Amino acid sequence: MYFKFTFCPIILLLWASLSFAQNVNVVIHGAASIAKTDDNFVCVTLDWWPAEKCDYNQCPWGKAEILNLDLRYGALINAIKTFNPLRINVGGSLQDNVVYKVGEVSSCPNFMKTKDDLFGFSQGCLSMERWDQLNRFFNHTG
Repeated sequence: MYFKFTFCPIILLLWASLSFAQNVNVVIHGAASIAKTDDNFVCVTLDWWPAEKCDYNQCPWGKAEILNLDLRYGALINAIKTFNPLRINVGGSLQDNVVYKVGEVSSCPNFMKTKDDLFGFSQGCLSMERWDQLNRFFNHTG
């Protein structure tokens, strides 16, 4: 009896929502190009994975994440300059877990390994100081 009572309103709700649906036609002109990259296009991603990110008993990130990367490392600077024009994407899988310490944001946590959060890590923080360091690095390397 209880099942029938809760099931009927759900069916009515679905039926009512379908009766207000509208058909929409979407046309995609796949032949029109809006952008083009040349054959020399190179893009790399600076990722957020902390050193604790391990898969299959391998922990490859070390200090290579955005928050710990040594921006004064000569080989890195020379590699970036060599690949000019190079596009650097600051992002990656944990991007949705990043808190930017700007304005009224007072808490600036480090990424912590967890079982419940997205990709097994808590929120992490990019401070304005580190953002400024990254900006100087990008300007210096072109």
